[in-house]
Amino acid sequence: MATLFNTSGITKASTNRWFAIMSVSGESGLVLFGYAGEQNVSELLTGEPTLNSFLTEDELEVFINEDTKIPNYYKDSVENNSQKFQSPSQKYTPIEPLIEETL
Repeated sequence: MATLFNTSGITKASTNRWFAIMSVSGESGLVLFGYAGEQNVSELLTGEPTLNSFLTEDELEVFINEDTKIPNYYKDSVENNSQKFQSPSQKYTPIEPLIEETL
């Protein structure tokens, strides 16, 4: 299945498991993006005006970077534990903050 724009949701049967929920285009309108969970297990429904679904994480990454007009926005969001990203990522690992020890 190809990318679906302005869909009503991701059903359990949908092969598109990657998503971007938006209120308007651009970074300020990006509500949530990421992984919808395993096929035949989870689904995603939203009241937001736009839910775009993608077959692969690569397709989602390209869309997010182009829509925000910020190179590496997707990767940086994953690695920096952005609250806009629903994990997990199959490409990037969140960077754990350093914890300073006090003596």
